[in-house]
Amino acid sequence: MSIEQQAVELIAQTLRDKPAANLMLATGSTMEPVYALLREAGLDFSLANTFNLDEYIEGNQFREFMNAQLFEHVNICSTNVHFPTLGYDELIYDAGGIDLCILGIGVNGHIAFNEPGASINSRTRVVELDVSTRVRNSQLSGAEIPSKAISVGIATILDCKQIIVVASGKEKHEAINNARYSDISDKCPASFLQTHSDVTWLVS
Repeated sequence: MSIEQQAVELIAQTLRDKPAANLMLATGSTMEPVYALLREAGLDFSLANTFNLDEYIEGNQFREFMNAQLFEHVNICSTNVHFPTLGYDELIYDAGGIDLCILGIGVNGHIAFNEPGASINSRTRVVELDVSTRVRNSQLSGAEIPSKAISVGIATILDCKQIIVVASGKEKHEAINNARYSDISDKCPASFLQTHSDVTWLVS
């Protein structure tokens, strides 16, 4: 079973166990095959809520990505779809917290847009994007990448009840090894996941 199939099975199990589950979702090329399988899975999203991890300050690139990759193809209610804004953490808290968070990881160890130097206590806020992140995202999307984004914080992610990290490609291996096995440090924000009790790494 591929890592994408494993991710979809974990999402499906969450929705079977709790139809009104709160899902925190990632964007990016790693997630495209996951969402392709999810579109075909026939799952019921009618009661589910989604909370995306991040979005650029200028434009709605990630909202457009999610619409095209997933939301337009499943029976999710548009009012149950959320993207980061001021008061996001309060919104998540009022919804009952996140049941399952799906993360990618950057080549510099970032999760969401928590770049190296991000605090373990950080919450949803405006962030300055690392040059390496902007260059890579521009190469992948073919679009100019803004210098700032709004992102959930490390503490917001660690509050999630269950976390899946989906990562593919040799260029991610060093960041993955640092995140999983090196000392916990803000030099590799993903290393903070070592402090969480329920993280599943799906790596290829």
